Amino acid sequence: MSEGRAGELLDELEEAISSDSFLGKGQDYLQKSADLVAGSLIGHDFYLPQDPFAGRPTTIEADPDLYYTMFWRMFDKTPAAMLQGFAIPLRRILAKRIFRHCGAGVIIHHNVLFSKGSNISLGNGVLLNRNSMLDDRGVIDIGPYTMVAAGVTIETHTHPFDNFERPIAYAGRGMSPVSIGPNTVIGYNAVVTSGTSIGYRCIVGANSVVTSDVPDYTVVGGVPAKPLKRIEPSAVDPIRDALDSDPEWLDPQLPG
Repeated sequence: MSEGRAGELLDELEEAISSDSFLGKGQDYLQKSADLVAGSLIGHDFYLPQDPFAGRPTTIEADPDLYYTMFWRMFDKTPAAMLQGFAIPLRRILAKRIFRHCGAGVIIHHNVLFSKGSNISLGNGVLLNRNSMLDDRGVIDIGPYTMVAAGVTIETHTHPFDNFERPIAYAGRGMSPVSIGPNTVIGYNAVVTSGTSIGYRCIVGANSVVTSDVPDYTVVGGVPAKPLKRIEPSAVDPIRDALDSDPEWLDPQLPG
């Protein structure tokens, strides 16, 4: 997106609103905004603005995959995003380009947001449901056959609060990776905070906030999430045996 043209349109809009000349012209500005987006898709001139929180240099950051990321977000605002037989394979194609790793049979529903994409690794058969958010400023690893339910937030950064020289929101960021093991379920609207590790075949209850590591075969819930029960198999765990033998093991019923 042209920084110059975007700035001109914002100045024009601000002037129209402040002078009360905007009324009745909303459709005109929506069309101009659409034209701005169309021009960016043709000219692939998207840019990233300065991040005021991280204290980065003010120079524009180059991102070779930003075009693909912006296309993904715009596609998800179209009616075609509801055509699952088309939209899910399309997102999988984009994820294989943008993400650090995207395994076979990954399912990503609409309005999944991520910060960069290049720090995300998804194992085979991972499901990301609608409106989940992956803050991959730090590394996010999600193991095979794990389901992330709708509305889940996975954070990899914090804002330090011990610098009294700066407002908390502008004191920078601390990054810590998140690891979620295979065959796990992260329930609806749960939050996984930075630096946490969730093991194999765990269940995180809906609306829970995970602030510490979760061992294998554990159900957790609450704010903060605490262990509720263990779900170890009585004898064998053939899925774990298969994954231990071959991390790229494919479930025979995995979608294409």
